[in-house]
Amino acid sequence: MKESKSCKYPDTHDKLDPALYVLSLSKLFKDLGTGMLAFLLPLYIVGMDSNFFSETPIVFRAGLIATVFGLSNALSQPFLGRLSDKLNRRKPFVIIGMAGFTLISFIYANTSNFDYMILLRIVQGITVGATVPAIVAMVTHLSSKSTRGTAIGIYSTVRGFGFGTGSIAGGVIASYFGYTTAFYVCALLGLASFILISFFVSETHNGQSSSVSPKEPAKGFQFTILSIAMFMMMAGIMIIFAFLPEYESRFGTGEISLSIAVSAYVIVRVLFQTPMGMLSDKFGRKKIIAMGLLLNIPIVIGLGRVETVNQLIILRAIQGISMASVETPVMALAVDLAGISVSSKVSSITASQAAGMALGPIMGGILAGYISFELPFYICAVMLLFALLLVIVGIKEPAADSKFNTAG
Repeated sequence: MKESKSCKYPDTHDKLDPALYVLSLSKLFKDLGTGMLAFLLPLYIVGMDSNFFSETPIVFRAGLIATVFGLSNALSQPFLGRLSDKLNRRKPFVIIGMAGFTLISFIYANTSNFDYMILLRIVQGITVGATVPAIVAMVTHLSSKSTRGTAIGIYSTVRGFGFGTGSIAGGVIASYFGYTTAFYVCALLGLASFILISFFVSETHNGQSSSVSPKEPAKGFQFTILSIAMFMMMAGIMIIFAFLPEYESRFGTGEISLSIAVSAYVIVRVLFQTPMGMLSDKFGRKKIIAMGLLLNIPIVIGLGRVETVNQLIILRAIQGISMASVETPVMALAVDLAGISVSSKVSSITASQAAGMALGPIMGGILAGYISFELPFYICAVMLLFALLLVIVGIKEPAADSKFNTAG
């Protein structure tokens, strides 16, 4: 019965399985590399030769390099999540994804053509897409309903810390040692996660059934709303990656200052991720989600009107609070509704998150490059308002959740 160890669930409702921390820390290094790449690539491609995009504005190309990664990531997640559920295996998907991330990060250092960079970024998006639903399922298997928000908050905190500090590290390394060195560092970070996941993280399996059926129409509609909310939030957050070259020119600043602005969002989000998860466990998911969506509306508008890099840093920091208020409760509620098919069901949420990550930059690049700088920010604000109204009208707190913490 060797498998019983990997199938183990927490014995109590108020304690987290220590394996959750091992899983989160094992993935930390790859997340550092992801943060570095998200920041470096829009700046790295400036001046690159291209057979197909040589006449397009730089904001469009910067948006495109972010978009193709997010789209391939988003489109691959539902399929790979269903496959993970069908096989009832998680770890192989994570290991293969880590290996792909590592290899492609190494190849970036030896690529000087924009068109090739696009192809590589698409493949890397698929490899990362293999890891996301599998890891979310593993986190779910290592928590109970009463600790789910806390567990997802802890996992997201470690992930966010890696992404945020990765942006700063990328800016510093690129400034002092060049982009080639930075890409090699990304590859080494991916390799570290590959080794740790391979040798120190155990497989998990579905071991519990749920009385909640996500096939009910009301539950399916709530999944749609949660997906829309995540998409809108990520579009409003990732839109600035298309504007990094423009911000650099307008503010007369360099990679380090911009990396701080990018990372301010993630660092603050990290600080609030677990507290927001705990609040959603105690007071319900819906209130916290609505608060985060509402807070992000004026922030997004402000991002289109900033005049200094310090203003950009402040707004991005506040945006971290808004995202923490949405991401952790949304994921926790989605898992509550998913039953045993966690990978396939929750992949609709993570795929929407990746799609927002993809389409935010390209939308910003097209509208700013061909119409006006401010327009994409106003459009994002309207999208967030729409998502807020959907959450208020369509999301229902599961009846069991409000009583769970008081159950004897």
